[in-house]
Amino acid sequence: MGEGSAVRFRSGPEGTRAVRFTCFDTIIDLQVYPSCGKQGERLARVGSGKRSFHIDPDCRAVARDRASCCGSVVPDDAAAPDDALAACVARCRHFERLLSRTDPSSDISRAHAASPDPVPVAPETAELVRLALPYCAGSRGCFDITMGTVTSLWDFHAGIVPSRRALADALGHVGVEAVEASPADAVAPWLAIRDPKAVLDLGGIAKGYIADDLAGLLAACGIDRMALNLGGNVVVRGSAPGAAIAAENAAGCKNDTSCSGESAPDGACGNPMPWHIGIADPLHPGRHCAVIELDAGSVVTSGTRERRFSRGGVTYHHILDPRTGMPAVTDAASATVVAERSLDCDGWSTTVLMLGAQGGIDFAEGVSGIEALTVDECGRVRWTSGLAGRVAVG
Repeated sequence: MGEGSAVRFRSGPEGTRAVRFTCFDTIIDLQVYPSCGKQGERLARVGSGKRSFHIDPDCRAVARDRASCCGSVVPDDAAAPDDALAACVARCRHFERLLSRTDPSSDISRAHAASPDPVPVAPETAELVRLALPYCAGSRGCFDITMGTVTSLWDFHAGIVPSRRALADALGHVGVEAVEASPADAVAPWLAIRDPKAVLDLGGIAKGYIADDLAGLLAACGIDRMALNLGGNVVVRGSAPGAAIAAENAAGCKNDTSCSGESAPDGACGNPMPWHIGIADPLHPGRHCAVIELDAGSVVTSGTRERRFSRGGVTYHHILDPRTGMPAVTDAASATVVAERSLDCDGWSTTVLMLGAQGGIDFAEGVSGIEALTVDECGRVRWTSGLAGRVAVG
């Protein structure tokens, strides 16, 4: 997404303000909703360490350690949703400049050019790589951020299958031990790709990191009701649309002073209304196979039918196994992970998918802080125990 990309703000019901644009070849849709609570009265934090935000008592949004690196100013007016959304657009552009594999000035490109020596990078780049490593380590070999050596051999648009020899050569340079990032407390962050033939590919986890980042930025601007969609990485906070109307109908609330302040949970009048996140049916495009009820958090789905082609009677999908370089052998057509952080959803969704419809569920049951739902090749839907009562099928 370049600086000249069209960004158009739009209005919706209940005072919704939204923006849609393209970044990383992905359609990003950000929607924010007004709150009848008082902004700035409570501390809002998303992320950790250098990425935390807070709202000060005067309702002026303060971003810690960000203004100097992203080149945009967080709006002073916490009640200006368009300014907050514009800051999110600028933030996405900043991440694209940092993480692009084609821009020679990006952190990733410079790290490849300097390999095996380290290069100074933005704090976000080092943090993203550092946070990605535990997901690789815990994936049972299913997820690896150095798969770029292999993925570059495949072309799912032209239907090109790499040779066995090319895959074997590429697999010799797959392994997270080839990547090092500075520790969290480093004054000058750095990134090193120790194997000059390894290719760092953060595409499997970057959107989750960015989604959490944007949610934190909006919270810092005093916005506590939002729905963010980064090409399928969904983040929701606060009451779903219709909460104020539903509360008025149920309790006679007229949006007067009795419904403001801390008495209004999540900043909405009356009881907060949960979100209903539709899960696309991988076997029947355009339909939902399930709906998940969620108060707040993130939902991310990975599937084998998003990009695929057939050649010589064999169908190849884009979820590649780091152990073989070939499309993963799994009976799961899609896997959805639900968590408080979108980073966790992104970090575990590929593993859940590759482990299979039931195996992925069993794996997710053992990972703290996540829930999962899988759809197998026959259309059967399974989910973890923590989603009991929160899933509607069909």
